Amino acid sequence: MKVAAVLLTLFALVGAAFWLFGASASTPALIAGLPDDGMRGAPCPARTIAEEKAWLKHGVPPPAALARKLRQNFPLGSDAGALEALLTAQGFELFPPCPNDESVFGARWLSRRWGEPDAYVFWRADDAGKLTFLDGQVSRTP
Repeated sequence: MKVAAVLLTLFALVGAAFWLFGASASTPALIAGLPDDGMRGAPCPARTIAEEKAWLKHGVPPPAALARKLRQNFPLGSDAGALEALLTAQGFELFPPCPNDESVFGARWLSRRWGEPDAYVFWRADDAGKLTFLDGQVSRTP
C-alpha cells in the first residue's frame, strides 16, 4: 500500500514536471526574438460609452514589434488568406477575438512554457479578401 502511494506520487510529480518544462511546440519563427510588448487587447469596438472614453484617455499605443514585422510582410491590401496560411503553418490557432464585431479575425500562439512568449494577431479583410487592418503583439508571462 505504501509503495503504491509513493509510486502514484512520483508519477504525478513526473507528469507535472513534463507538463511545465517538457516537450512543447517550439516558438514560431514569426515571433522568435521579438520583445515583450505586453497585452494590448484585441481591436474590438468599445462596448460602452465609458469604455470608449477610457480608451480615448490612453491614446493610441505605438505599434508593437510583431505588428511592424507583420505589416512589412503583409502590407495593407495583401491577401488575408496568405497571412492566415502562414499563421496556421506556424502553429497559431484561429479564434474569434471580438464578440461584438465579427469582421475582426484573430490568431493566437500560446506557449506551454513559463516565460516564453504568447502572441496574438488581429486583422480585418474587405470583401475581396484583402487586408484592411493588421495588428499583433507578443506578451511574456512574468
